[in-house]
Amino acid sequence: MKLVRRNFANIFGAALIFIGGLGLLPSAPRNIALATGSGGGPIVLDGMDPACHAVYGEGTENYISKVLNSVYSQSLMPSNNGKIAILGVGSSVGGCGSDWATQLPIFLSSFETAPETEFFNTEAEIDAFFATNIVSDPPRMIWIPDDWGRSAAIHGKFTTNAEKLADFVNSGGGLFSSYNTYGWLTALLPDAVFNNGGCNGGPDATTDGTTDFGLTNADVVACWHGYFTGDLGGLKTLAEWEYPTGSSTIVAVSIGGGEVSLPSSFTLTISPENPNAGEDLTITAVAQTLDGTPQEGVTVTVTVSSGPDAGQVFTATTDASGIATITVRTESEGSAVYTATATVAGVEKTVSATVSWNPPTTTTEAPTTTEAPTTTEAPTTTEAPTTTEAPTTTEAPAPVPVTTEAPPTTEAPAPVPATTEAPTTTEAPTTTEAPEVAPTTTEHDHSSHDHGTLPSTGNSTDSKFLLAIIMINAGILIIGISSIRRKAVSK
Repeated sequence: MKLVRRNFANIFGAALIFIGGLGLLPSAPRNIALATGSGGGPIVLDGMDPACHAVYGEGTENYISKVLNSVYSQSLMPSNNGKIAILGVGSSVGGCGSDWATQLPIFLSSFETAPETEFFNTEAEIDAFFATNIVSDPPRMIWIPDDWGRSAAIHGKFTTNAEKLADFVNSGGGLFSSYNTYGWLTALLPDAVFNNGGCNGGPDATTDGTTDFGLTNADVVACWHGYFTGDLGGLKTLAEWEYPTGSSTIVAVSIGGGEVSLPSSFTLTISPENPNAGEDLTITAVAQTLDGTPQEGVTVTVTVSSGPDAGQVFTATTDASGIATITVRTESEGSAVYTATATVAGVEKTVSATVSWNPPTTTTEAPTTTEAPTTTEAPTTTEAPTTTEAPTTTEAPAPVPVTTEAPPTTEAPAPVPATTEAPTTTEAPTTTEAPEVAPTTTEHDHSSHDHGTLPSTGNSTDSKFLLAIIMINAGILIIGISSIRRKAVSK
């Protein structure tokens, strides 16, 4: 029985391993979670003035149309309103005297369905945009077109809100900017320099320009008036040309990338970038000034704004290095948005990250089913030849003795004496002794042994008794005759 139980346990255990390998057994819940980032949004910053030259029929509208479509489609800004926010130009007349009412449909011609646009031109409109819209009702992308007549005050608004532009991009929003002073870029990257000069030919699209935005030489060929040098951080060169003419020096006419993280006093990084449901994901928040001074003791709150486990909230505090780490996990696949907020140097900061959780990998982990040759170990069933040892089952004959005790039914021959009394009709005295034998057989105890089949009783005994009497009488007769003969002879 023990072997049976043991074999059952082995088989049942192997079954559990197999089921667990298939991911059918629930795992213990974990009070942790994690997010991963795309690395930021798509941006294109160039030293060209395509909007102005489009007015002069130079075909630069094709470049604008292609960049707008590519940046917009790659934007991952969470909870965006689907619009393109156009900063620094009016809805009627823009820079270079261009008629935006006429030009805008051309600029958006590469879209199957053109997105809505919203203009923020005056200082008050730009202030309102950076104070409210960019956070509470963010667009999908921001476009800062070139404008030769833009005031220094408007340029100053961009520089003042440089970090908000960075936070927008770092959250996944798209940004397209053409020729301007780029003071806001230098505010983020102090060693980055925008230089005036150019328009001597080209430029050419680089491999990165083609890979990230599908740019070709035909797209980017245009008159350009500026280029970038210095430490550009992680920004890649998208279009380039020699400068000055005949020089071997190649300069970056356009910079950016499909996934860009710009410097900010509050940033998020997420790892891994392509998590699987059921795995840990780490959100790392860094609070520091733009010059790199860590901000210790900053409370960071991360909220799952949408997607799997929406509504969950996690908090952490930055250490001496200005770093706070939060680990999260979800058991569901889908797109989730993680929004981090903190107050850094007295300024409220909000940065989001969009994470696409892949399906769980339990099916690949299920090679435990291949390890589960524990089912082949279950040849404990083959060990179960112990079932042949289990002649304990042959002990079961214990019930047999019970049937052998049943011979009390064979004691039923007790009626025999009644039939054997019949010979008393013969009045043969010697037969009267026979009854003494019959009773002893009825009193005989068969419970301790067995004689086999008992001799038959009844008429067969009577015939033998009569034969004995006949033989006795015949003997007496013979003796009598012999005696008579002897007497006759003697006479």
